[in-house]
Parts: sequence; structure tokens; C-alpha cells
Amino acid sequence: MHTRLRLAAALLALLVSWTALTVAQSTPPVDAPVPALPPGGGTVDSLVPPGWTIEQRHQADFNRDGRSDVLVLIRDNIAQGATPRRIVLVAFATAQPSGYVRSAANAQLVPRDLSGQLEDPMADGEITVRPGGFDLRLGMMPATGSYLAATMRYRFRFEGGCFRLIGYDRAETHRGTLDTRDVSVNFLTGAVIRTTGNAQSGRSQSQRSRLTANPHRCLGDLPSGWTFDPLAAPR
Repeated sequence: MHTRLRLAAALLALLVSWTALTVAQSTPPVDAPVPALPPGGGTVDSLVPPGWTIEQRHQADFNRDGRSDVLVLIRDNIAQGATPRRIVLVAFATAQPSGYVRSAANAQLVPRDLSGQLEDPMADGEITVRPGGFDLRLGMMPATGSYLAATMRYRFRFEGGCFRLIGYDRAETHRGTLDTRDVSVNFLTGAVIRTTGNAQSGRSQSQRSRLTANPHRCLGDLPSGWTFDPLAAPR
């Protein structure tokens, strides 16, 4: 009797362990929540939450008040085997008291790949600043399994109290055939230019159209830079 009970208990424990292992293997990894960002501080470093570090720092007079504002790209110190989480953060310089106040931030625009199938978007990425705005360029390069590569450029301008998205460009290239497919959107005018061609032959053709919907988008409104589609119907 006791032998049967011990055998049943052992089988039950084995079943529970197998079930837990199966669930763990089938459950996709989930990111931890992004920490709360300080509303301001006396230094640029004081804008960064614990466990994060400044990857890039750029200065420009974004709100045209004569002071040197700051844009920082901050990253999580723990990548957990994937590309790190990143936040684009813009802060305005203040005089009284001397320091910075956070104006805008986005924790999704610079995407993160948890699968290991895509390279770091900032490996071929770039941030350029200018008085009144900035550009963010992202790369999308598969590490394995696909010939499609792309770069996306987002252009922002500070107006109406937010960093408005005013331009978007996406350039795709099939690395096998060298076929190209590009789209350029001007959100100020609503103009759209689609271009297809081939990088080897040099031939291309363009089609012009206009956005059917053109909502006012600010930096904090945007999703992942890899999946954003300005031509899709707004939700």
C-alpha cells in the first residue's frame, strides 16, 4: 500500500514538473515594466532612473528660448540576452532653478528584439539634432532567416507643446535580388511618395498620393519604430 502511494506521489511530481517545463518553454519572454522617469533634475544624469545609463547625449535649443536643451538615449543595463531596452528622452534647460525639466519621452520607438532574430536597431541607427527638432534613424537587419533589410527615419519638430512627427522615410532592400521599396511621408503636407526599383539596374518608378488620414502625432504617441505604419488607418 505504502509502495503504491509513494509511486503515485512520484508520478504526480513528475507530471507537475513536466507541465511546468512545457509552460515555461511555450511562454514568450515578457519585458519588465519601464521604470518611472524623474520629472526633472539639476543635471542630465539626474534624469536617468536607477539601473539605466546614458548611451547617447545630444544638445540643441529645441524650444528656441536661447538655452541648450538635451536629448538622451538611455538604455537598460541588463539586456537579458537580447537587444537592450531604450528610451528617447528630451529635457528643456531651466534657469531658475538651474537644471532640466523633462519634456517628452518614448520607451517603444527604439524597438527591442527578444527573439534574437534581428540585429540591434541602433547598430545602423543614428540621432541627429538641430534647433527646434531632431531625426532618429533605425536599422532593421535580420541576423538569420531573411534577406529583407530596412532603415527607417523619423523626423520631429517641437511645436504646439510637443515634438511632432513631421516626416517618415522607410527604405527596404532585398539583399538577394537587390529589389528596393521605399516610402516617404511628409506629415505637414500629407504627401506620400512610394518608389520601387532595383539597386543593381538603377531603374525605379515612383507613385505619388496623399494620406487619407493625417492625425497629429507626438513623440510619446508612437509605437515600435519597426512596426509603425503611417499609411494604415488610425486606431
